[in-house]
Amino acid sequence: MAIIGKNVIENLTTAMYEDLKIIYREYIQNSADSIDHAVKEKIIEARDARIEINIEANKRYICIKDNGTGIQADKFEKIMSSIADSQKSRESDKGFRGIGRLGGISSCGRLIFKCSAYGELIQSCFIWDAKKVKEILADKDFNPTASELVDTVTSCSTEPAEFEKHFFSVELLDVDKSAEELLVKEQVEDYLEAVAPVPYSTGFYSSGKIKEYAKTHNFHIDTYNIFVNGNQLFKNYTEKLYEPYNNNKSKKAYDELIGLKFEIFKDNHDNVLAWMWYGISNFEKAIPVINKMRGIRLRKDNIQIGDAQTFTSHGFYKESRGAQYFVGEVFAVHPDLIPNARRDYFNLNDTCRLFEEKLRPLFYDRFYQLYHRANALKNAFKRMQEYDDFKKKYHEKEEHGGFISSNEKQKEEKNLETKFKQAQEASRKLDQWKEKYEDDDVLSKVYNSQEEKYKKTVVAEPNDNTGVEYGDNIEGKPNRKKGNPYLSRNLTQYSKKEQKLIGKIYDILHDILPPDLADDTITKVQEKLQKSAGKTK
Repeated sequence: MAIIGKNVIENLTTAMYEDLKIIYREYIQNSADSIDHAVKEKIIEARDARIEINIEANKRYICIKDNGTGIQADKFEKIMSSIADSQKSRESDKGFRGIGRLGGISSCGRLIFKCSAYGELIQSCFIWDAKKVKEILADKDFNPTASELVDTVTSCSTEPAEFEKHFFSVELLDVDKSAEELLVKEQVEDYLEAVAPVPYSTGFYSSGKIKEYAKTHNFHIDTYNIFVNGNQLFKNYTEKLYEPYNNNKSKKAYDELIGLKFEIFKDNHDNVLAWMWYGISNFEKAIPVINKMRGIRLRKDNIQIGDAQTFTSHGFYKESRGAQYFVGEVFAVHPDLIPNARRDYFNLNDTCRLFEEKLRPLFYDRFYQLYHRANALKNAFKRMQEYDDFKKKYHEKEEHGGFISSNEKQKEEKNLETKFKQAQEASRKLDQWKEKYEDDDVLSKVYNSQEEKYKKTVVAEPNDNTGVEYGDNIEGKPNRKKGNPYLSRNLTQYSKKEQKLIGKIYDILHDILPPDLADDTITKVQEKLQKSAGKTK
C-alpha cells in the first residue's frame, strides 16, 4: 500500500506559490465555476452574480464570498476533505484540480469554508487549523501521512440556514504578518484587475471593438462582478499611454492607441487555438511601468496565466524589450491548452507546442518590425521638423540681430545646410515608406498618425522654385534678410572697433561655455551694455 507523506501538503500549501496574492485568484476561480453552474441552472441571473472580497486589515481578516450554487450538505465534507480529487470538468470548469483551496493555509491561523446550497436549510462549515498544519510540517519528529495530517487539523459542522441563502465563502482568520500584502486593499485591487475575469474599464472605449469582434467570431469573454470592500473591479486598460513627470508625483500622456489589431491562430485542422487583440500606437518608446496593463497578457477563461512577462520568459520576443511596446491580450481557446498547477503557463503537450509555433512569427518578427519601423518614421519626421524649426530661428536671428559674430553666423549657415540635406533625405524616405506601407493596416496607421503629429514639411530641392512650406527657398544658403544680423552691432553707442571686440568676446564665451549658459550669459551682457548706454545718454 502506497504511503503519501505530509510533505505533499507542504507542496500544495506553503510551497505552492511565490506571490501570496495568487490565493485570491484561486478562490475567485472556484467562485466563478459556482456562479457558472448557478446561472446554467437558472438559480440566478448573470447580472446578479457577485464575488465579494472583504478585507479587514485591523482584524487581520479576509473573506471571499460568492452567491453561486454552494455545495449540498451531504457532499460537503467529502469534497472539502478530499485533495486533488476534484470531480470538475477540465473542459468547462476553471478550477479542476482540487488543490487551489488549500492556498490560504500558508497565510493564516485558521482557514474556514462555509456554504449553503440552493434549496437547503443547512449551512455547512469546514475548518482547517492552519497554524497547526504549519507546526506539524515544521516538526521533524512527527511524520504523519497526508491523510492523517488532514484528519488531525480539520473539522466539519452544520447548522440551520435560510432557504434562499445559497453561497460559498472562504475566510482567512489571523492573517500572518508575513502575508501582509494580502491585507493591503490597493495591492489586492491592482493584482485582481490584471488577473481576474473582470469587465474592461468603462473609460477604455476600444473595449467595444473587442467585444464586437469576439461576438462576430463566436468567442466568449467570461466576466464576473467582483468587488473589494464594495469597490467593483475592472481591467485597467486606457486609451492613453502615460509617463511619469514632476518627480514621479504625477503622470502625463505621451502616446495613445490609434487602433486595434486582431489575430486568430488555428491548428492544422482549422481548429482555433487562440485569438488576440493588441493596441496600435505610435510606439514612441517602451511603455513605462506606470501603465499598469502594459504588455501582452495571456489568458484562459479570461483569467490571466502568469504575468506581463509570460511571453518574454518563454522566448516569444526577438528582444526582451519588445514586450514593453505593446498592450493586448491573447485568449487561449483550445481545450488542450491546459493551465499548469501554478497557472504560470500551460501543461507542455503537442497543442502547447503548436500554440507557440503559430504565435511566435507575430511576436518574434512582426512586433520587432513594428516598433523599429515606427521609430524610423518618427526620426524621419523629426529631421524635417528640426530643419523647419532651425530655419525659423536662423531667419529670426538674421532679421533681428541675433548672431554674436560672423563666425557664429557661418557656423549656423553650415548647420542649416546640414539640416536641409537631412530633411531632404528624410522626405525621400517618407515618400517611399508611404507607398510601401499603403497596404499595411498597422504601419499605414502609424505613418498617418506620425504625419499628423509632426505636420510633415515638403522640402524642395535647392534649385526648385516651388518653395518650402515654411520660409523661403534656401538654395543651399539662407536668403539675405534686411537688418543687421550681428548682436554686437546693435550696440550703436560703441565704435565699430569696440563692437568688433565685443563680438569676439561673445565668440569666446560661446566656445568655452555650454550652449544654454553661453546664450544666457551673452544675453545678460548685451542687456547691461544697452542699459549702461541709456544711462550715459
